[in-house]
Amino acid sequence: MPASLFFNASMFLLVPLIVAYIFKKNKISPIVGYMLGGIILSNFFGKVTNHQSIDSFAYFGILLLMFTVGLETQFDRMIVLKRYIVLGGILQLTLSALFVGIISAFFGFNFVQCLLIGIALSSSSTTIVAKIIQDKGEEGSFVGEMAMGILMFQDLAFIPFMVIFSSLTGEHHTVFQVVQKIIIDMFLAGGILFFAYYMGRRIAPYVFNKFAILSRELLNLFIILSIFLVAYISTLLHISPFISIFVGGVIVAQTAEHYHIFSQIRPFRDILSIIFFIYIGMNINLGVLFPTLFPMILFAVIVMIVKAFIIFFIFTSFKFHSKLSTYLSLYLFQIDEDAFILMSVAYVNKLFTQEQYMFVISTTLISLLFTPTLIAKKEKVYKAFWHFVSRFLPFIHTYVTKRIDRDKSTIDVLDIKDHIILCGYGRIGSHVGRALMLADIPFVAIDYNFATVEKAKKAGISIIYGDPTDIDMLDYAEAESATAIVLALPDRFAQESIVMNAKKLNKDIVVMSRVHHIIDHKRMKDLGVHVVIQPEFEASLSIIKKIMMLKRIHKDDIIKHIAYFKKEHEGI
Repeated sequence: MPASLFFNASMFLLVPLIVAYIFKKNKISPIVGYMLGGIILSNFFGKVTNHQSIDSFAYFGILLLMFTVGLETQFDRMIVLKRYIVLGGILQLTLSALFVGIISAFFGFNFVQCLLIGIALSSSSTTIVAKIIQDKGEEGSFVGEMAMGILMFQDLAFIPFMVIFSSLTGEHHTVFQVVQKIIIDMFLAGGILFFAYYMGRRIAPYVFNKFAILSRELLNLFIILSIFLVAYISTLLHISPFISIFVGGVIVAQTAEHYHIFSQIRPFRDILSIIFFIYIGMNINLGVLFPTLFPMILFAVIVMIVKAFIIFFIFTSFKFHSKLSTYLSLYLFQIDEDAFILMSVAYVNKLFTQEQYMFVISTTLISLLFTPTLIAKKEKVYKAFWHFVSRFLPFIHTYVTKRIDRDKSTIDVLDIKDHIILCGYGRIGSHVGRALMLADIPFVAIDYNFATVEKAKKAGISIIYGDPTDIDMLDYAEAESATAIVLALPDRFAQESIVMNAKKLNKDIVVMSRVHHIIDHKRMKDLGVHVVIQPEFEASLSIIKKIMMLKRIHKDDIIKHIAYFKKEHEGI
């Protein structure tokens, strides 16, 4: 192997590493450093490095990255919050594509270009946002759960988007021909999605299970082989490897082994993400970009603001609290890094000039540069934004606070003490609440599902609409004077946030939590939870008790057996 190959690979990583290190030392996200490192590498070290070698190195990394993105796309997780994720995702993509397309027309793009720009810039960045959410441990919070669900839905939209971009060429097309092509492409994309769903449900679990039973090493080898085979077959069939690799990841995501597969690939995911962000920066030619710098920045700012307002409007119409809607806007305002892939295909198909191509992908880069900072300071951004609105747009502030954020609870003033706080009013929380009512024990419930809250209010339940992980919400529920707090939410990360916030407000409060796994049982105990209930284990104890009663075992012996099983379960 030539030494130049290792030199190019070293330079590809060294320059962004230095820039990212400087940024990290100054408390700026290293992701920004990776992209700027790519710009420096391309514009100032172009003669030193072999661009072709770096392109091949980065291209393979992007393919593997697409597989990992597909691997995190699970249909079941989207179905849980289907109304918000599917309907909200469709509205967000449609409205964003429409308004971004209209904005593009004012910057000199033709009809086909506006259409493609609107589609390319409508999605949000899965790679960067998912990494930030996971780094912050917010997967279990309602905002994190919603953001991840919408991102997964948008990832599925990448398939029809890629099919549309691949089918259109630089040849002259009438509006009718373009619309006709898009309709045909949508049917083709629907077929691909159905194929992915069917394979993931029926065939892939059987095949992967066979290899998983034999050996973990064989399973790992089969995964890598599958990736290369899918890429090879798709190339022969003239299908974009990006589509086929992504679909392959989606199929594998539906199997029981996807947890193992993801755990094997996860150590490489951050490296693949770094490669992708460096490669985005490397495609920015400052010489070509500089003459259109001001219009490009203006375009980027307008697109980001419009997308943020669309997301805010959609989720406030779903009766989300303005704070949650603002947070979602900050998580999803940016442009997906897949826009780089889509625009590259359009550029190769001669639908854009080099200047136009640079203009659009630079917009993508700018939005990604702002994302880590705005998410990290979302609380300050929220307060600053609503301070601005209250001062200069008081009618909007009044409408939001009176019509959207106002809690129409049956308890206008929470003059309550020695009560129980129920975090979550679903299947478990509602049963606990019913029992407390019958026992005449005062309680307050908190739930972020607006439909659940409205139904409970009609039944006369003392319930607050909001996110129980929010310390302000716990403060409003008078946590400092509460006797106990019950965590009826299934999410471990949400539970951890509630425990820590509740302890800040009331160090003596008794915390009771439900968990699903033994490892979560220990974690909750370490955090200071007093009572930890695992519903599945409690159900098994109830079944055991009934079986022993059926076998006419003495009551005292049953009590001893149950006590022993509980101690064994808790590791005592």
